[in-house]
This record gives sequence, C-alpha cells and structure tokens, in this order.
Amino acid sequence: MTGVRRLSCLVVLACSAGATAAFAEDIAFVEATSELDDGKPATSVWNAVDGKDTTQWCAKADQGGTALLSFGFDQAVTVSHVGLVLAPPKGDGLDKQHKRPRVVTVGDVEHRVEARFKDVAGMQILELTPPVKGRRVVVEVLEAYDGSAANAPLCIAEVLLKKGGTEMTGAQVAGKLRALNTPSKRLLHEWLDDPSAPTRTLLFNVDGTFTYKFEPLLEGKPAKLRGKWTAWDKGIKLETLGKTFTVQSRVTRIDEGDEPSMELVISGDAPHASLVATFRPAPKRLP
Repeated sequence: MTGVRRLSCLVVLACSAGATAAFAEDIAFVEATSELDDGKPATSVWNAVDGKDTTQWCAKADQGGTALLSFGFDQAVTVSHVGLVLAPPKGDGLDKQHKRPRVVTVGDVEHRVEARFKDVAGMQILELTPPVKGRRVVVEVLEAYDGSAANAPLCIAEVLLKKGGTEMTGAQVAGKLRALNTPSKRLLHEWLDDPSAPTRTLLFNVDGTFTYKFEPLLEGKPAKLRGKWTAWDKGIKLETLGKTFTVQSRVTRIDEGDEPSMELVISGDAPHASLVATFRPAPKRLP
C-alpha cells in the first residue's frame, strides 16, 4: 500500500457503540491476524463489530507482526468514516488492563490513512480523507497504549465503519452472525484456489448469500454465480440457478508461521464444475 495520509482530528461522540441507522452495505465478513483464547470470556474478532462496547477482540500477545482487522465486502464499497471504542468502560473511564490502539491505518489496495486516537472512553469517529474504497478494507494497529503488564494483549472493543450516515458494522451484523450455526461461521471468508494467482473466488457472506467467480487463465469459459447458502459439518447447500445443490466440504486448519490458515475442499454435485476444488482464504494483509 502507498500514499499514507495522516489525520489527527478526532470527534468523540457521546452516543453508544450500538447506535442504529439504515444499513445497505454491511460487511460480509471480518478476519483478524490472531484471536486470543486463554480460557476466559471469548475475544472473537466478531466482538469488534457487534455494536457493544462491553465485548472486545484481543490478538495473541505473542503474534508476529502488527495486529490487524481485515473487512471483506460482497461488492466494492466506499468507507468515509472509521470509529473505535478502545476498551470496555470501567467506572468513569475505560479499562486499561490490555493494550489499546493508539495509531492505526485504514487502507485499501490504493492508499492508507493514518489516524491517532486518544486514550479515552467512548466511540471516537474519524472522517477519512480521501475515503477508502474497495472490497477489502484493513484496519492495522501501528502503535498501542500500554496495558497493565508488558505482555498484555492488544484488544479493541468496537470498530465502526460508515459510509456517510450509514453504518456497515454493529448490532445488525451481530444479529446475522447469531443466525448462523458453527460450521457456517467457519466459512465466513473469501476463498481462493491460488492466493497468488486466483482463477476461482468464492465468498460466503454473513447475510446467508454467496458469490462465486471463475476466471480461467487458459481453458474454459468464465462463470459467475450468486445465491443462498447454508452449511453443516460435512457439507454446504447452495441455492442458485433456480436449483438446490448439495456439495461435500471439509475445512482443515493449517499452521503456517505466525498466522495460521485453513483449507476448504469442495466435492460432489456443484452448480458449476469448476467449484469442485481446493481453496485457501484470501490474504488478510493488503499488497
């Protein structure tokens, strides 16, 4: 990413993190470089977009590289504002047990904007100039406020993405997530057959829809599919082309360096023959 623009004018709002509005371009999924799992209350990445300032996402304290949240969309969008709740409230202030973002960048494939946040309670909203655009938007933490211990993990209570007055994260996204079973939640990614030179792109949206695009480099005809999906432990039901297709699926966790990955294998009677393939999640980090 190039063209870093620094912004420091922040507006601290008194409204709650769960304020609602009209929604049209919600996120399809969100991913993190890591998730802390220490046996205490969950710190899932989805906690950062649930509209509550009492829950939070935490990265592993020993993860390599910078921590980030990567937001995927079904179609290209424009993000004009970003907001953060650094940590859950504690008394009249905020809980400073964990590390909290101080400097972040918000970026797309063309540029990124650097923003500094105050170590205060409540939602802080920043207008992005110029706006961030695309199907992938990344919020990366460059600097953090200290926690109560040197090895404290980095956490974020809430991330708000907006286009004008329209929120793309929040309670409406949490409601969609609650409607999904555990096998379905594992599929909430953009999957590629080859992350370095993909010809197959499969996206499972938290709203229960999917998109698939086949763009062969040499042989075969391009194809595009859109429809509804549901999943269970060993299969996926795809509703598209006026029919219902049931395919077998297997998701396997793969440990590769500092950021573990996964592999999705699809077999069976697919709506397009090219969909029978092996996939990996698209890179979280922008090029």
